[in-house]
Amino acid sequence: MRIEICDGDRHLLRSMSIAIGLLLLMIASGPHALAQNVNDEELTVVDLLKLQGKVLAEGKNTRPVGQFNLLSYRVEELQLPRSMKVEVKGQQVQVDKAWRITVTGGPFPVRALPAVIWIDDQIAGHGVENERLTEIRAVTFDHSLLRTGATISLSYGEDKDDRVRLPEKLNLSGAH
Repeated sequence: MRIEICDGDRHLLRSMSIAIGLLLLMIASGPHALAQNVNDEELTVVDLLKLQGKVLAEGKNTRPVGQFNLLSYRVEELQLPRSMKVEVKGQQVQVDKAWRITVTGGPFPVRALPAVIWIDDQIAGHGVENERLTEIRAVTFDHSLLRTGATISLSYGEDKDDRVRLPEKLNLSGAH
């Protein structure tokens, strides 16, 4: 039996091979690909997402909004196990703390573009969904982003126009 492949099928096979190759590359680079310019390879975003944090602010909204059914937020301060060098606003700085921002809602879609958590017009970080797709968490080393009254929003990809804003502003005076 002989199978003939037409040009359209060749193009489809080539496209699928490229897509599978890119997917495998993304999986292989895993948490290091999300390390947000951390120079110390030993501490990954996955490690930072698992660290115990001190809650600095937590929203109270219970009514879902927007296409992602956003509910609320939580901001936690993370004490790093050791000091490390990271890039913040284009500068190499030594840090011993990080901040984890969690957006709740969903269930969040898993997409080709990464989830992006914004604070006002600045990207706080690329988010990672939890197993139930009810939370997206990102880690930032830039404490200057965290200010009372800031707007937290979520997008997939870095297009500002596609963001969905949380209904409540960041309130750091509501710390526990």
